[in-house]
Amino acid sequence: MIEKVVAGIQRGEVVILPLEHSYVYACDAFSFAAVNRLHQLRNDPPGVAAQVLIGKARTLSGLAQGLTAGVTNLAEEFWPGLLTFNLPQNQSLSWDLGDGGYLKNFVVRMPNQIQTLEVLNATGPLAIASATFAGEAPIRTAMNPHHLEVLDIGELESGPLSTVVVQTGEKLLLSRVGAITLEELRKVDSAIELAKE
Repeated sequence: MIEKVVAGIQRGEVVILPLEHSYVYACDAFSFAAVNRLHQLRNDPPGVAAQVLIGKARTLSGLAQGLTAGVTNLAEEFWPGLLTFNLPQNQSLSWDLGDGGYLKNFVVRMPNQIQTLEVLNATGPLAIASATFAGEAPIRTAMNPHHLEVLDIGELESGPLSTVVVQTGEKLLLSRVGAITLEELRKVDSAIELAKE
């Protein structure tokens, strides 16, 4: 099943993968056509950027620009897991996550899902979005109306959202509290602040 999904991604197709608590559409983050198809499947409005999944924390250094020690330390502590970063992207990257290339940041995570990590380590970074129409709740079963390759591991348990940390210059801001609390983050990086509303 993993081999079929990997082959589909390598052909430039959109596939369905499990994360910890939901299924997502996924495709090669560097395939313009595949990312466009991902957004079409969801009826996303123009300008919506996909998130990025990676299989190894060290991949961050090639995708992000001006990566801080705080981000590196948090990734070492909480990845794979429910910690998402919003980071300045490397301006030499040739990708368009759906924003027309206008956004200077990208959103990235390394999921704690062993089969999906196997896929990621075979394919490299993937663009993802919830396998539903834009604005709908995430799904915990692998519904597949478009007959895509799917890594179906059954119904997923419900659970918390990921915690989101934004890098702004040298500062790290907690913009969404999810599975990981501010107190847990500050045990690794005491300087992290709550983002202002």
